Amino acid sequence: MGYQRFPAPDVLTDVIDHVWLVDSAPLPSLRQEILIPNGRPGLAIALADPGTRHDPVTGAEWPNAASVFGIMTRPQVIAQVGTSSYAGVEFTPWGLAALGLPALVDEVRGLADWVGPDTAAGLVAELRSEPFGSARAERLAGFLAARTAATAVPPIVAEAVRAIDELRGQVAVADVVRRCGTSYSTLYRVFRKYVGIGPKQYAEIIRYYHFVGGLLGGPADAAATLSALHGYYDQAHAARDFKRYTGVSATSFLAVQNGIAALMHGRSVQDG
Repeated sequence: MGYQRFPAPDVLTDVIDHVWLVDSAPLPSLRQEILIPNGRPGLAIALADPGTRHDPVTGAEWPNAASVFGIMTRPQVIAQVGTSSYAGVEFTPWGLAALGLPALVDEVRGLADWVGPDTAAGLVAELRSEPFGSARAERLAGFLAARTAATAVPPIVAEAVRAIDELRGQVAVADVVRRCGTSYSTLYRVFRKYVGIGPKQYAEIIRYYHFVGGLLGGPADAAATLSALHGYYDQAHAARDFKRYTGVSATSFLAVQNGIAALMHGRSVQDG
């Protein structure tokens, strides 16, 4: 399986974290991956056989064809069979607002609903015409750059995100408020408007994202060690949170997760 990641061009650094591409040989049988919340909305465009995206809490399922995904507060599962080829982006937490879109949380919107079916189909054709690599990524970035809205995201939103990301979620909201030089009520209202969730929930997601990343890269008995390293009071607390954000136990997750889950976690923007 091929996976490539490209930095955002200068004109889009406030909108997207990076552009990514995935290509793989045809899959003879169904393959499923658990997607862990990471505090970022995204865009995924299928250039071959579209898979599906499933919310195990609500039971909702969407085609993983050409869609904008909001910030997740719980795990989702992607399923794929056939030829897998995707182009996509990981937005900044406020990136949808910068594109004039509403902040989405645990929601999926079709790309065609945003730009219209003809434009969406045209983009898919353009991306298919480019080889796997930088030219394809640049084509997708150019499409987004042409649609960047004039919406100005308040600086305290970006500053709050930096404060939380730098400490991997292990920071009190009161400390974030002080760093931003504002009041709690103002930060909550503005953060929720542009990101879709409050700063406390965002910090919880980021903290847990790094906890899962450590588990992916650690030994089979990593839960007890990581619970101490990541600020958990005890292993039971860590286990409860693990199931909350992955939908399965830590043991089950280690048994079913495979290469792409670890690969994409390891290359995410939050890793420092």
